[in-house]
Amino acid sequence: MTTIATGAVEEPPAVTGPSPPNHPAGPVRRVAGGPLLLGLAWLVAFNLQSGLVALGPVLPALVADLSLSNTVAGALAAVPMLMMGLVAVAGGRLADRWGARRTLALGLALLAAGGGLRAAATGWLLLLGFSILFGVGIGIAQPALPRLTRTAFPGRLGLATGVYTSGLIAGQVLAAATTGPLLVPAFGWRGALALWGVVAATALAPWLLLARPASPAAAAVVPGAAGGGWSPWRDRRIWVISLLYVGQGLTYLLLATWLPAIYGDLGVDAAGAGARLALLAGSCLPAGLLLPTLSDRIGSRRLPLLASGLLTLAATLGLATAPVAPGWSWAWPLLAGVGTSGVFVLCLVQIAEAPPAGSTGAAAGMMMAVGYGGAVLGPVAAGALRDATGAFAFVLLLLPAVALAITLLALVAPETAPSKLVI
Repeated sequence: MTTIATGAVEEPPAVTGPSPPNHPAGPVRRVAGGPLLLGLAWLVAFNLQSGLVALGPVLPALVADLSLSNTVAGALAAVPMLMMGLVAVAGGRLADRWGARRTLALGLALLAAGGGLRAAATGWLLLLGFSILFGVGIGIAQPALPRLTRTAFPGRLGLATGVYTSGLIAGQVLAAATTGPLLVPAFGWRGALALWGVVAATALAPWLLLARPASPAAAAVVPGAAGGGWSPWRDRRIWVISLLYVGQGLTYLLLATWLPAIYGDLGVDAAGAGARLALLAGSCLPAGLLLPTLSDRIGSRRLPLLASGLLTLAATLGLATAPVAPGWSWAWPLLAGVGTSGVFVLCLVQIAEAPPAGSTGAAAGMMMAVGYGGAVLGPVAAGALRDATGAFAFVLLLLPAVALAITLLALVAPETAPSKLVI
């Protein structure tokens, strides 16, 4: 029977080779507060996305108030994601050395400070600086979440990953839905951004108070973590997971950016195009929760990953060949949301399981650096192709090629799940 830890314990030092794929790495100790810890991880994940998404609805008012150029406005939107990729490697290594709890607290503190202080900026330079700080906070915190799930929930890693992933999605949805209505004269863009900074700071307080390790031994820094000569950059399995992460990110970000325009070019009205985009986003939440939990129950990560790749392939082929077919035009965004979110969350599970003990943060940092670096090219390439050709036809042909690559990579992805799991 697999012993399930219920709180935060640290991993043992890194070893020189990969951990056995069907067993949790290192000794697992039972400590108190597992559900509370998972709830706090959900709060952290929620804040990693809410402040990021909140910028979009306030950007027009912000640009008008500060008399900014469109170039500066674009930079403000791009800089946090750029910093998330640039800082991810350092954030992952910090999680291995400090432990997930302290690293998450630091990342959330920087996120809250940078995100909230954007509301006080009086010019583009200060705004850019606070946006950089905000992105650094996200980049530090994100790689620590897979390490936290590996150390605290090794027996139910899929379930734990699904729960905190739902926080990421909920942050996106709630920020997108509520930030616009907050732009009333008495509140304005400054009040809207300040509010999300306060939400992040509020989430930091219980994290610092209640997510403390149960013993001095659990709080100790892990000596030699991420050492022993192992590097994620030389591990074929980590590269496969990272390329899967790139593929899903590129596909989802491209569709999230351009799907309304794609359907608009095909004659669909704005309301219909927007509804299909909402369906794409909304389908991510149930898939992100259910698929990793299913992978725990069946003792396989590869099978749900392959199914997610095939769903993404079916969706992108449908968009390329019959985008406005009656009925099916609604199925394609639904399948794309389920497929891409399935690949996303299963990559997070695998990156927590595949590395040697003590190196989870380093592996997650590499995956996120490679993933964000590749994914941001998707919307840019799609826009350039649209400008060059006058249509989205080539973009729609590119997507099935990416989905096919995801499916083929899923076939050779590492099988990291315990072969027998008692739930």
